[in-house]
This record gives sequence, structure tokens and C-alpha cells, in this order.
Amino acid sequence: MDEPIYRMLGLCMKAGKLLSGNEQVSEGLKKRQAVLLIVTEDSSPRTKDEYIKAAERAHISSRIFGEKEKLGRALGKGVRTAALITDKGFGRAIADKIDHRKS
Repeated sequence: MDEPIYRMLGLCMKAGKLLSGNEQVSEGLKKRQAVLLIVTEDSSPRTKDEYIKAAERAHISSRIFGEKEKLGRALGKGVRTAALITDKGFGRAIADKIDHRKS
């Protein structure tokens, strides 16, 4: 059921509207250059907490979604714990799909 979301994240990456990897995500949060933070469900509680708090400080919306390996594969990268969407349209569409997915 989550495949359409992973495909949309991959499209977002190809369009150059997504940051991934610890350095890029942390820097993007500091610079407040994003609209949506995605943190994977299988990230450690500490990692989730740190990313979510940083997003809240930057007034960036966040969602817990997916698995590290699947996210990395969707982005054409290695394992990823977080992704930062920088485009409003993509961010809104992805957040909406996550919020309304069927388990």
C-alpha cells in the first residue's frame, strides 16, 4: 500500500526537490529550506526525536513513514533514515498520501 508514496518520493528526488542523508537533512532543517520532513518508522527513538524536534524548531511539518531500506531504494541511494522535501507541491501531496494511507 505504501508503494505510491515511495514512487512519489523517488520522483521528488529526481526533480531535485528532496534532501537525504544526515548531513543534508540536518543542514536543510537548520536553514529552514524545507516543507516536510519524513523520518522512517524503523529509525531509533532517539533519531526520530532529534529530527522531529529540529523540524518543530524550524516550523517544518513532519511525518513518520516507511522503512530505511525502502526509502533508500526509492531514492536510488543506500539506507536512509530521513528525507526532507523542499517543494510545497510535493510536500503537500506526500503528506496527504501518508495521512490517508490504508494500513
